Amino acid sequence: MILMGVELTILIYDSYSLKDKRSTVKSVVHRVRNRHHLTTAEVDEWDLHNKAVLGFGVVGSNCQLCRQQIEAALKDVEEHYEIEVLDVEWIEA
Repeated sequence: MILMGVELTILIYDSYSLKDKRSTVKSVVHRVRNRHHLTTAEVDEWDLHNKAVLGFGVVGSNCQLCRQQIEAALKDVEEHYEIEVLDVEWIEA
């Protein structure tokens, strides 16, 4: 069994309030869950209005497939949202 995840730190453009941030984060989390079937959550930086830390995770039997699934989600998020990825930290067990 493979446990794999990423901690994604993003800068959200056009976010001038916590309400704007929550709207974007909620949309990202919903999109990743529905399209890529990953477990997702906002895991840090709750009080900053333009920065978020998101966690994506997956459990599987093949390391390469798990990595591909997470990479596809990361690419999808970068392409569809006005964000800048500041840091990606991979977690594998």
